[in-house]
Amino acid sequence: MTDLGVDHRPNVLFNLVGVVLIVAGLGLTIYGLVAAVGVMQAFDPLHGDGPPLGIVDGMATAFWGIIVFTIGRYFWRGARKRGARDRFGRLLIIAGYLLLGVGLDTGMHAASGLWTEGGTSGGPVLVRTLITVAAWAIPGSILAGIGFKLANEKALAKAEVKAKMEYKIKQG
Repeated sequence: MTDLGVDHRPNVLFNLVGVVLIVAGLGLTIYGLVAAVGVMQAFDPLHGDGPPLGIVDGMATAFWGIIVFTIGRYFWRGARKRGARDRFGRLLIIAGYLLLGVGLDTGMHAASGLWTEGGTSGGPVLVRTLITVAAWAIPGSILAGIGFKLANEKALAKAEVKAKMEYKIKQG
């Protein structure tokens, strides 16, 4: 029941698009992870092989799979919602996730320059990577944030990093 007391039937088109995207996202994620693991198993670092750049392509495919899966979930969840505000909010959320995906993809490929630039400290590569990710991720985050407010939705894909450093001094 909605707040007006009228029970709307789900929009079958939104459900169908959601299921297709969820299945495609799962497939892309599995394919990307299998490809990355396959590349990792194919090289031998003990005999002079460096880390192959194909790992980046596999992991980027896996990240895109997660993004496609998440977009599919927003379509599925939006099948019962009504109103232009909700639809526009979902469009902004999807656009935000797509921009975040482009930022992750380009950032990973920019960071792979650390492997190819021999002998340098990697500082220019790291700066270029941060700028590249920020150029895509900041507008994507802003669009998704506005979309969350308009659609009264919550973030379905989150990343969190926790770090704990301990220093133990052994006296003896």
